Amino acid sequence: MKSDAEKTIELLEATERVADKILMNKQEIVELDKRRQANREALREVKKSDEEKHWISVGCLLVQMTREKAAAMLEKDQRVIEDDIERLRTEQRNLVNELRDLEHLSPAKEFDIKPLASHELSALQNNLLKFR
Repeated sequence: MKSDAEKTIELLEATERVADKILMNKQEIVELDKRRQANREALREVKKSDEEKHWISVGCLLVQMTREKAAAMLEKDQRVIEDDIERLRTEQRNLVNELRDLEHLSPAKEFDIKPLASHELSALQNNLLKFR
């Protein structure tokens, strides 16, 4: 049977592990956001450029490709980055609730709020117009 001191140490260690994961996720979200912004800027420059071929950095290589291929590659990369950010944010919500559970606090309900999708918003607007 574990003593109170051992139980307390285990609880503190678990709390620290979850808190460290939260901080690592937060830092990764910041790095991905910087990458997303740089990617967005590059995509805008490629789209508004008059040149037919562009040099694009792929890993540690510079590759020359057409404007359409470069734009398609940047858009695909943008979607991947946004998906990664959303996945990390979802994981962050779960980790915060786990941390609050370890600290014997109620779950943070504010983190479960999600924006309406465009089709949900349009359906809501259409239905609200009927009541006016």
